[in-house]
Amino acid sequence: MSAPVEQPALDPALFPGRDAVPQCRRLIDYIAYWAQRTPQAPFDHDTARGDGVQARRSYSQALVDIEQCAARLADKGIGVGDVVAALVGPSAEFITLYAACSRLGATWVGLNPAYSVPELAHVLTDARPALIVSIGVYRDRPVAEELTRLAREIAGVGEVVGFDDVLGLGGAGSGEHVTAPADENAYDVDATAVIVYTSGTTGRPKGAEISHRALATGCYLQASRFFHEDSHAIANLPVNHVAGLLDMAGVPIASGGCIHFMAEFDPDGILELIERERITMWGGVPTILALTAARPAWKTADLSSLRYLVWGGAPMPIGLIPQLRATGASLSTVYGLTESCVSVAYNDPDATDEQLAATIGRPDPRMQWRIGDRTVVGEPGELLLRNPTLLTRYRGLEEATAEAFTEDGFLRTGDVAVLREDHTIELVGRTREMFKSGGYNVYPREVEAAIETHDAVREVVVVDIPDPVFHQVGAAFVVCENDIEPTDELIESIRAHAASQLARYKQPKRYEMLADLPRTGIGKVDKTALRARLAASG
Repeated sequence: MSAPVEQPALDPALFPGRDAVPQCRRLIDYIAYWAQRTPQAPFDHDTARGDGVQARRSYSQALVDIEQCAARLADKGIGVGDVVAALVGPSAEFITLYAACSRLGATWVGLNPAYSVPELAHVLTDARPALIVSIGVYRDRPVAEELTRLAREIAGVGEVVGFDDVLGLGGAGSGEHVTAPADENAYDVDATAVIVYTSGTTGRPKGAEISHRALATGCYLQASRFFHEDSHAIANLPVNHVAGLLDMAGVPIASGGCIHFMAEFDPDGILELIERERITMWGGVPTILALTAARPAWKTADLSSLRYLVWGGAPMPIGLIPQLRATGASLSTVYGLTESCVSVAYNDPDATDEQLAATIGRPDPRMQWRIGDRTVVGEPGELLLRNPTLLTRYRGLEEATAEAFTEDGFLRTGDVAVLREDHTIELVGRTREMFKSGGYNVYPREVEAAIETHDAVREVVVVDIPDPVFHQVGAAFVVCENDIEPTDELIESIRAHAASQLARYKQPKRYEMLADLPRTGIGKVDKTALRARLAASG
């Protein structure tokens, strides 16, 4: 048997901001740091408010607004440890309230405006916020009224107010209960800063509690990796998701950069924004990048300002990578999960197209990791992580928290991984998605990767279905490349291609062609919906 692989040494060239980015212990301290050093530097730009002065703030202006918001929250009795829930999209309102919670030591819970009433009820019942701040209407839906009704029905939930009641712009609020932002000892930084609810595609969402220290450390770790002068980043992911809280907001702030908020996904708007504002960093799930690259404006837009173009949450189709390379940006997969708070693996700047499509790159050498009991090249096992950014606990779920960690404190990611000869890591499945067919282990991601090499296939997802002979077999949902008509002959061609790439027990026994795949609110494939489709069709 091969010997375990040693952890690689730290390569300073991969972390250009290791000395330029401050190591703070709270989100608010990053804002205060840059407000003191570069007070007139641009802090944010809310595109929903237009392009004028009213839509933009400097670091010094933002800090004043945050102070006023914190004062109003304090006047409403919000302090250390109190939970504040907010239903809002990526916007200036979001970042002001989010930072004000950091200022006070309160706990942030984001509510996605797209949540259904039952989904909102689950989060409110679990989090028991002392205060709910909400926009009034979302796509003609009276979300504030819905929240007010839920707040009356659920014991222990505080009042619902609008953003005008807490933003304090121009304003009132005594602020007598607010401590100075530079005082890192105002509260315990190991207390909970945010509660992020897992996506819930495999069951009821769990509330992952992440501390102020973990969140701030995650901002430093990732900002030092992608640091560059005069950074401008797009933030258009939901603020109830760790990517919206850290990758899209916290990382630019830690770098002293500017956040450009977009409330909705608009591919043409993204291209226009990159060109007009000279955006330097953009990212999202591969679906967002693919839909944007498919727009006619992609061929004519000036995207030369992009320094980094990153994606995560799903594999990037290899056929799209040349289009992304044409921007001149440095490309990378970023791998992380809610429970890790921060991305923990990246592709190297010189990664090949195959490495970008098939792997998550290499783990950050500043973190501890292993595959299974010991990391051996070519041997699959669960990817395990240990670093200072991990969740503290699942809210109110002691058993689930204990199950999430090994005895020596490593987080169980649930991803089955293989270390390749080139020292990159390939994900071959999920521990819970792995199924046994005729007694053999089948990893859906391995099967998907093989089918995706067919010229007509744009995207494929494999799930397991019951089988009277083999116990479980695979079912493949296939999306064709543009302008390719799905036919019975094409299905047989894909089936034959899979047979040429995979052992018989790994080959899907059922194929369905779809125009597109169902997705969750953050763009990940909704496998629960796919399984329901199979069940309904028999």
